[in-house]
Amino acid sequence: MLNRTKVQEVAAVGIRPNSSILSVLSHLNYKAWYAVAEFVDNSIQSYLSNREELRALHGVGYKLTVRVWLDQQNKLIEVTDNAAGIKGADYPRAFRPAEIPTDRTGLSEFGMGMKTAACWFTHTWNVRSKALDEPVERLIRFNLNEIIDGRLEHLPVLETPASKDAHFTVLRLENLGKKFPVKRTQKKLRDHLASIYRVFIADGTLELKFNGNVLKYEAPAVLSSVPFTAPGVRSLTEKTPVNWTKNIDFDFG
Repeated sequence: MLNRTKVQEVAAVGIRPNSSILSVLSHLNYKAWYAVAEFVDNSIQSYLSNREELRALHGVGYKLTVRVWLDQQNKLIEVTDNAAGIKGADYPRAFRPAEIPTDRTGLSEFGMGMKTAACWFTHTWNVRSKALDEPVERLIRFNLNEIIDGRLEHLPVLETPASKDAHFTVLRLENLGKKFPVKRTQKKLRDHLASIYRVFIADGTLELKFNGNVLKYEAPAVLSSVPFTAPGVRSLTEKTPVNWTKNIDFDFG
């Protein structure tokens, strides 16, 4: 938790484009599971970009853990990770919509993910993060109504001292109202997240938790049968069965 007695405000972060453009993001034709996936993408990319430093600190047994927590009573969502956090030098880029990342080879290519997804869910959200090897924890609050009313183009960043070895990010979406996922949507969230990140889950890179439960991907059953065109055999029982799978690999250049 933040130590409120030692919090200080540092240089503000620019949030252009115009706030009226940000207000239309909540009307996008979007899905809750894709929005949450944007946050998980950020966590995974933070881990991948700082994997060697994290393993050097914790050993080879370190595993990226991302927790998605839905609070029904308070209508809020929290996404927490133990990745490398958001570095202070990255704040001007991280919270400005449509700011293209310096590294476009990773999971975030266009710089719209976190901001678009958060503003689609709610007008009030905040990010608390502690970057690896930095001595402070940072908090930035985003209230679209205040931004529009005050025609704000910058938001303050609050800093508080923290352990140099700590590293995490907590994204908190508040006041979701009707955007809070109902039970049926929560099931879709669980299923889609487990499917989207099945490779990272299967190879041990990621432990993804949803309301405390570890998500696992259940692969569909694969047909094992003989080809109907198999020649020279009188009955199907005498033919050699084939597993009907094929590995594919796309390169989009």
